[in-house]
Amino acid sequence: MSIDDWLRLLSFWTKQATEAAKQHEGQDLCKCVPRHAFVQSQLLRPKRLFVFNSLSEKIIMKTVSKLQILATLCAAIGSTQVEAQIANNVTISGVVDAYLGTRQLAGGISQTKVDSSGLTTSQVNIMGTEDLGDGNRAEFALGMFFRPDDGGQGRFSGDVQFGRASYVGLGGQLGTIRVGRQATGTFLNFIRTNSFGDSTVFSPAFIQTWISAVAQGSQFLSGGAPATNRTLTNPLGTSDTTWDNVVAYISPSIAGATFQAQWAPGETAGVGSRFGASTFYTNGPLALGLSTEQIGANGVPASGPAAAVISKQTNWQLSGAYAFGFGRVSAGLLTTQRDFALISDDRIRTVHLGVSIPVGMGTVMAQVANSSEKPDVGTEMIRTTTSVGYSYAFSKRTDAYVVLMNDRFTGQSSGNSFGVGVRQRF
Repeated sequence: MSIDDWLRLLSFWTKQATEAAKQHEGQDLCKCVPRHAFVQSQLLRPKRLFVFNSLSEKIIMKTVSKLQILATLCAAIGSTQVEAQIANNVTISGVVDAYLGTRQLAGGISQTKVDSSGLTTSQVNIMGTEDLGDGNRAEFALGMFFRPDDGGQGRFSGDVQFGRASYVGLGGQLGTIRVGRQATGTFLNFIRTNSFGDSTVFSPAFIQTWISAVAQGSQFLSGGAPATNRTLTNPLGTSDTTWDNVVAYISPSIAGATFQAQWAPGETAGVGSRFGASTFYTNGPLALGLSTEQIGANGVPASGPAAAVISKQTNWQLSGAYAFGFGRVSAGLLTTQRDFALISDDRIRTVHLGVSIPVGMGTVMAQVANSSEKPDVGTEMIRTTTSVGYSYAFSKRTDAYVVLMNDRFTGQSSGNSFGVGVRQRF
């Protein structure tokens, strides 16, 4: 039964309880409980009367001690696990991450700030599955980002409500089909091997790949009229880590390998159709990922400060990690070919190398990323970003961290950033 079914049943119970309560006036009452509380049938015994009074919102019970009442209520409504089981295994999880520091990218100004999501983007996720029998299941996911420093919704102002995920799917022995907003295979392979995870603030590889160049500063744009103004770094900054309107297939694991294919039609004006395919392989200490993305005509909206219209964009990514005795070493390569409608085409290549080493109660993290943008006509632009940090674990869910970062870009002054923050998972 769904929660709606239980609520309809409880509505009927409360109507019956109203009449019963009139017949039992003067009897002892226990503390109030929410009207929507569900008391499991196996907890009911002969000669025990549970009455839900819709007027007083109290329970009348006979032959049950106060201790028994408390135990029954705790078992029935005081546990999120019970509620999750009622809702077909719905789980709520997330991360809250905030930090204090100074931020300065290459060629930019230094700014001291309290900000969000230093090591992990703050988020709340609601996920659920339903067993359909014979090894089949239904599933859904709703994931939203937020900014704990100011309470704002999304990763940035204007972000969609469920920016992390919003999909429904069916799965079985042959794989899973999902429909809706979903993370790309390229992004999933990246965070599974990256030494800084999905840090949008301090991961050099992430900063040079997915963070919009417009958001980082005009020094990362070629300049000129909108139709000819292109980004000089961050080739995936306009396509995002998550795509809208996706139909995806995820294979079951076969000898440690999984395959994923995604397709999204160009439903919005200025955004072309997209296709992605990826595979990820794990075997003991080894993890390897390979992915490609094909973004069709007008993949970038023809408006805004970086509006050079793309006729076609092709991305290839190879990433991997290996856990040695002393720690985990990771590396990756991303190549992007961009064909523009009005200006010369270009290629962007990003390589990164990182390590995470357990030290004491925490982990030392380090990474360097280097990007090269080569237009068919024009000057090559090079960016190098390096980060070193330490995360101290208070528990499995809570840690504090400190990170130093240096950023360099052709023709710009060097930028240095520093941050100290706290992250808690739930």
